[in-house]
Amino acid sequence: MTDTIQNGIPFVPESTIDPAAGLNLALKVADALIQVKVQAIQNDPPATPDEGDMYIVGTVPTGAWVGYVGKLAQYLDAGWNFYSGVMAVNLADSKLYINVAVGWVVVGP
Repeated sequence: MTDTIQNGIPFVPESTIDPAAGLNLALKVADALIQVKVQAIQNDPPATPDEGDMYIVGTVPTGAWVGYVGKLAQYLDAGWNFYSGVMAVNLADSKLYINVAVGWVVVGP
């Protein structure tokens, strides 16, 4: 097993001499997936995202997001990282979303 079962956080390989790189990657994944908040749900990557900004990729993604429908996209270390998420608070509309078989849907009214 190379990742945790629930959130896909990478384990540090057993034969690693310097575990810092693997541990730091695991911490970045954990940070991205604990109490997830997204800037918005959208198809287009923002032109100038801030470090750490996270979005839910829409149903017709463009640019760097092509192929990542419904994923969480986080801008970190000058590039996009993609994760499978279960729930997120959307800061654009202040609503809680869950990811179900048909995609991201609002919880409640």
